[in-house]
This record gives sequence, structure tokens and C-alpha cells, in this order.
Amino acid sequence: MRNLKAWPAPRVRRLGMLILFCGVSSIASAQWAWRDDHGRTVYSDEPPPPTIRPTDVLHQPEIAPSSPAPDSNDADAQSQAKAASPAPSPAPRAAPPEASHPPTTAERELEFRKRMKERSDAEKKLADSQAEASRKSEDCERAQGYLKSIESGVRLVHTNPDGTRALLDEAQREAEAQRTRDIIASRCN
Repeated sequence: MRNLKAWPAPRVRRLGMLILFCGVSSIASAQWAWRDDHGRTVYSDEPPPPTIRPTDVLHQPEIAPSSPAPDSNDADAQSQAKAASPAPSPAPRAAPPEASHPPTTAERELEFRKRMKERSDAEKKLADSQAEASRKSEDCERAQGYLKSIESGVRLVHTNPDGTRALLDEAQREAEAQRTRDIIASRCN
């Protein structure tokens, strides 16, 4: 077994440089570049899979136009050769810089906080609407019970502002019944 400390430093540096150049040369030989579904740039010598949108293709190999045969001087043959050769397609434009980079941690944190606030607001609104519906239901039941008491003919007593108690006469009973019906109409829908 060899001792790693015995290796000379230049040998290690040369090995590192060799590994680095091999990695760079493989990327340089790639003719295609595109962004995958996760936003990472992929380099390859093969075209991207069909699931990649044309707008996500960053680089593609140049298509060399085919030239007409040099011994053919016929103008019709040259025009037919030009019509038969595929026109080079323009390279798709890359996405804007702000859309091409994955979100930073701060941006993800901001989006998370925004979603949590929206969720909290929605839950609060739902709780408020449920509490209001419960109050309306209770008010409705109370008013319906009171209307039954008024209509039953039982003697009803009300308290005057000076604190004395007085029985309701027939006109006051009818007025109280009408006020209670109005409350039921507004609360029991």
C-alpha cells in the first residue's frame, strides 16, 4: 500500500487538470442544449426528447444548406435544388433571464409566506361566516319562540323605562308580534 503523502503534488495537479479537461471537452462536443422540466440546462449530442418544448431549446446544431451540384449549369436544376433543401430554422429565443433561473431561497420563502397568509385569511373568513350563520340561526330560533309566546295568548309583561312592570294590551301585543315577524323575515332566510 502506498502512502498518499508520498505522492508528489505536481502529479496530483496533473491528474486534476486531466479530469477537468475531460469534463469540459464532453460539454464542448455537445451540439444541443435545452432546459429540462426542473429548469436545469442539459447538454447533449442528441436532440432533446419530444416532451421538451421548442422554447426550452437553447442551442441546436447548425443545418448546412445543401449546395447544387457544380457541374449543373441549368437554372431550373439550381432552383429545384434550392426548393428541395430545407431552410435552416431560426434558433429559438431563450426565455427571459428572470424566468430562466430557478427561484432563490428568499423568493421561495416569500412565496411560501404569501400562500400561508392567503390560507390564513381564507380560514378566518370561513370561520367568520360560520359564526355569523350560527348567530343568525340562534336569533331565528329565539324570535320564532317569542312569536309563539305572543300568539299563544299568554299574558306578557314588559318593563317601563322607570323600572315598573306593565301588562301588554292587545295593540302592544300586535305591534310586538309584527316586529318579531319582521325579525324572522330578515334572519330566517
